[in-house]
Amino acid sequence: LYERVIEVDERVRADGCVERLLDIAACRPAIEQARADGIDAVAIVFMHAWKYPDHEKAVAKVCRKIGFSQISVSHEVSPLIKLVGRGDTTVVDAYLSPILSRYVQRVAGELGAGPRLMFMMSSGGLTAADMFQGKDALLSGPAGGVVGMVETAKLAGFEKVIGFDMGGTSTDVAHYDGEYERAFDTEVAGVRIRAPMMRIHTVAAGGGSILHY
Repeated sequence: LYERVIEVDERVRADGCVERLLDIAACRPAIEQARADGIDAVAIVFMHAWKYPDHEKAVAKVCRKIGFSQISVSHEVSPLIKLVGRGDTTVVDAYLSPILSRYVQRVAGELGAGPRLMFMMSSGGLTAADMFQGKDALLSGPAGGVVGMVETAKLAGFEKVIGFDMGGTSTDVAHYDGEYERAFDTEVAGVRIRAPMMRIHTVAAGGGSILHY
């Protein structure tokens, strides 16, 4: 998902002690070059930044001044321990959020100032249009199907249901036994995501699939 990696010479230990100070002047030329080369979205991930985010904040400030339109920082996107999962989630957010933002703006423009626009997240909850992030949109469609299934089942008097949602190329299966089942550390298309999502199992075959023997 990423095009370039810029290594920053800094380190904050797990107890918050600064082992190596952040040298903004040293990393700024590489960041400026990335922007000059047409890169417009950046993911910032430092070790232990989930708890001690000052260095991430400083680099994000520089990126804003340089002119990046999308800046995803790990302590905001996924403020959780474990560097790799937090980093992957931040990269996904930086990759998807610009596309998502353009779509949201188009929808909002068509609707006008009247209705309140909200979007379904992968967790099954709703969020305001201006708060909708890339990391929360990966399974938002199937999550909406699960919520619809449960609410429809309740109207029909069922409290335990299994959902079978077949599309053209894939099928989503979900289970409801009185409460929504969610996962907080998942893998989507080979990328680790640390964000709340409905627990949905997908089979790569749907109504338009052709099987050969």
